[in-house]
Amino acid sequence: MNDIQFKNDLTSSRIQLALTYLNTEFIDELIEQLKTVMFSSNSKWHARRVVIEFVQHMIFCNLFNIRTHAQQLRELVIQGLFDEQYEVRMSASVTLSGLYQCRYFQVTDQDLVSNKT
Repeated sequence: MNDIQFKNDLTSSRIQLALTYLNTEFIDELIEQLKTVMFSSNSKWHARRVVIEFVQHMIFCNLFNIRTHAQQLRELVIQGLFDEQYEVRMSASVTLSGLYQCRYFQVTDQDLVSNKT
């Protein structure tokens, strides 16, 4: 198998998993794995961007059984907004916008405060 085929197979597998209705028993472990990639100091920016995109699809396909994990997933997306890589920040902003629009996340006063450093 060549590298291009392998890359395509990985992408297809990731998309299929994100679009799968997940059993609640597996959600905790999946979120822990996503956090590991997102918060790891040695993860590549491509992986962090994929985590954000994966979270968006996972939430929309599991809207009802994943509601109890909203705060953890919100932290992942917010982390992406402050990433050093532009592509990760853009992915996070699009994901956050969609999750606000479908009311999965509620806009809070803290969200509206500028985080200048």
